[in-house]
Amino acid sequence: MEIATSRKLGTLLSLTFLWIFPGDAQQVVIPRKTIEVINGQKVVLQAWYTPTSNIDRNTVIWNFMSNISILIISNTAGLPSHGSPQFMRRVGFIETMPNFNLSIFINNTKETDSGRYVCQVIIPGGTGLTGELMLNVKVPPSPPVCKMTGKPVLKGNVTMSCNSKSGKPRPLYRWTKTSPVSEVFFAPMQNENLGTLKLINLTKNMSGKYVCIASNTAGSESCFINLEINSSTNAGVIAGATVGSVVGFAALALLVFFFLKRKRDTEDDMANDIKEDAQAPKRVSWAKSGTGSDIISKNGTLSSITTNPHPRDHHFPHSPASDTASINTVTGSTMGYRPRPGGEPNLPGYSTNASLPRSPPGPPSTNGSSLHRPDQAQPQALRPPLLPTTVTSSNIARMGGVPIMVPAQNQAGSLV
Repeated sequence: MEIATSRKLGTLLSLTFLWIFPGDAQQVVIPRKTIEVINGQKVVLQAWYTPTSNIDRNTVIWNFMSNISILIISNTAGLPSHGSPQFMRRVGFIETMPNFNLSIFINNTKETDSGRYVCQVIIPGGTGLTGELMLNVKVPPSPPVCKMTGKPVLKGNVTMSCNSKSGKPRPLYRWTKTSPVSEVFFAPMQNENLGTLKLINLTKNMSGKYVCIASNTAGSESCFINLEINSSTNAGVIAGATVGSVVGFAALALLVFFFLKRKRDTEDDMANDIKEDAQAPKRVSWAKSGTGSDIISKNGTLSSITTNPHPRDHHFPHSPASDTASINTVTGSTMGYRPRPGGEPNLPGYSTNASLPRSPPGPPSTNGSSLHRPDQAQPQALRPPLLPTTVTSSNIARMGGVPIMVPAQNQAGSLV
């Protein structure tokens, strides 16, 4: 239908041109010097001439002029010929050749089809005819990509942008707000060439759907962004709660760790204390005579005393062996014992049933027991310490001693 319409239009225009300009019949007529078409559509390049002789032997040629001349299609004496693969199977004559209507069609136009086209008529034995036109193939914008930079928070600033990768002519970009209420924007907030929209000092009312439309004379495409303004207070509360939870959990974990460690250390200390309390004394601190060679037991349980058969010029009073066991303390303390009359009350660690030789006064004992000092160092007579009237296990335990049962001994040191 379109081809038939173009054929009728071409015939009518050629007759009109011949009626108005009868002297210019020998030329190729191009009614539209510039033709625009949208990418992918069909276009017709119109051209004709008025022959004055037989046209069966004439040759018609269409060329595409780029850097070089490219043959599109030709016809010589009714025999068609196709040229460049760029137009293969997309180009053809509207009328059956030979014909005075020289128009051709191009299907499925491409952006690369834009350029200058030349139509030539070669007449054997005559002057050649030429005509040309411009074809512009327009491309709609490709679907744009919408982006947003900045933080959408109260009193914050954001910049929206959209861009299409292709489009001829270069598309323009327009931003609009479509919901919840419609709103349009103008410069300087909006830049139609760059496709940017700047929103400053954001408020809750600015939340909504923003649509960017990229358009040119060939078509339009769009994309959108849903803007939601967040409350900075809520964001701070959420961030603070998150950080506080993490810190609190870490503090609780450290508290439990130190509590368990303290408990373990306490148990270890108690175990050590029990072991120390339960350990039996390994050595009894007995007071020794400076001149005697008495042998004292080291195990702190049973003790035997051997009297030196040759004392040094000292006279010791002898007392009979006791018929009862005497009680000594492992610490060597004499507290809890009554001194025998005429005996030495200040010599610690010996049973009251045996008489021991006198010895020169020595330095104070390290276990805290009382010893005699030289007479010249003691202007006053020493008073014996106050001792309990009875010797019991409880008294010895309160004084820090351990009661030990020692069998009675005779003066020779043997057990009775």
